[in-house]
Amino acid sequence: MIEATEKQLELLWHTLGLHPECRLSSRNYFLTSPGYDDANNLDVLVEAGMMTRGKAPAFCSEDEVVYRATDEGKQFAVEKLPPAATPPKRTKFDAYLDECECYDGFAHFLGINMPQYQQRGEWGAREYRMVRYPRGSSYRQYRRHYDFARWSPYETLEVAGEWAPTLKEAKASYKAALKDFRAKPKMPANDFDRIYSA
Repeated sequence: MIEATEKQLELLWHTLGLHPECRLSSRNYFLTSPGYDDANNLDVLVEAGMMTRGKAPAFCSEDEVVYRATDEGKQFAVEKLPPAATPPKRTKFDAYLDECECYDGFAHFLGINMPQYQQRGEWGAREYRMVRYPRGSSYRQYRRHYDFARWSPYETLEVAGEWAPTLKEAKASYKAALKDFRAKPKMPANDFDRIYSA
């Protein structure tokens, strides 16, 4: 058995339809004409016992030759295949792209409850605030919502900033309110069950 060159290995892999991600042979032929560089390299593999030379099918030109890998050539080709590349680690965004038609944005896929802006007052005397509705609310959004007029003063809010004359101040107030909300101790599930089962 010889040590094949890189070119000869590539021809052997091509003959068998092999590559690192596909290690099962899907074919076994290579059609070429004598005198070409491919034929010269394949003749070296024939001499080494890794390939055979045969007559081309009737629909081909008379001077063309079909090369086929022998069992030894197949085994050699598979052994010399480089290891398959490790697939890149899948991220949550990759999973989102697989089924993005089912969601209203990446935040929806992640289950993030996006804050929204509210507005009140007339032109020149408007005030804004940023709020977040609780999970399960019909007002909850998965994208930042800027349709200022669509809100109800009677809806329950999970986090609410103070009314402010600018969006920037409203956002700063919301961030402070969110920080306070996160600092509050959460009631453990078993305490909740105990209170409401009594």
